[in-house]
Amino acid sequence: MDEPRDLLFHEWPMFNQVMTNEHDICRRLLEVVLGEPVDRVRNVEVERTVEPRLGAKGVRLDAFASTANAVYDVEIQAYTMKELGRRMRYYQSAMDSSALRRGQPYRNLAESYVVFICTEDQFDAALPVYHFEMVCCEDEAVDLRHGFHWVVLNASAWETLAEGPLRSLLKYVAAGEEDGDALVADIAAAVRRANGNAVWRQKGLDMLTYIEDARIQAELIVEEGLGNAYNSGMEEGLAKGMEQGIEQGMDRLGALVGCLIDAGRLDDVKRVSEDAAYREALLVEFGL
Repeated sequence: MDEPRDLLFHEWPMFNQVMTNEHDICRRLLEVVLGEPVDRVRNVEVERTVEPRLGAKGVRLDAFASTANAVYDVEIQAYTMKELGRRMRYYQSAMDSSALRRGQPYRNLAESYVVFICTEDQFDAALPVYHFEMVCCEDEAVDLRHGFHWVVLNASAWETLAEGPLRSLLKYVAAGEEDGDALVADIAAAVRRANGNAVWRQKGLDMLTYIEDARIQAELIVEEGLGNAYNSGMEEGLAKGMEQGIEQGMDRLGALVGCLIDAGRLDDVKRVSEDAAYREALLVEFGL
């Protein structure tokens, strides 16, 4: 029997493991990504669920880190994501809406960063880094002081960067190659330690398989439904409907898998990727 492969840093079980157990690595990674000093990371929560209000669409943050004066959501993304800008907007709003208690002034909102580390180019502009800030269209010198910052990294364009820590980090994310950079060396060592735990590694690989199976099932379900609509003559909006349907299906499946993991129901995670009727029953059970 073949030995199970190792998990890679950009695969979410490994990313979450490293970010959770290696707070200094999390801090140093943020410093490289943001290009500025980051205070000691006090806490990292992985797969943190944020529900802005009862009945609202919740979000699940890959790695939510906090320091004395700022909060950071760091996401790892291994495939092209539709509507990334609106997803970042919703993540930001969910983080903000859960940050203040009733009666607290807006000045109490901490500086906030949403970072997506992507293996693929999400915007097709071939840039290795995309920074998004809100500016005044009439006069860019006007500072709104909104306090939030969005960064999207494109690891596939690492070669376009000059030599330095960010190039080394993106190279490692994209290709798994070390080039002598201290941060990358420490990340790689943490990855090797995690992969050395055979039980944890197999569990992580199983979870990746289940979720990938669920993603494929979601696409097939949507494609079949839209195909039937097409055969009935409803052509208008087909392409847009396909994208929205897959995105919505993935959101529901992702939320369901997260609920099952939280509940320790790992056998059900596998079953929902194979049994459509059982999957629908669980979606109803968890109110999704």
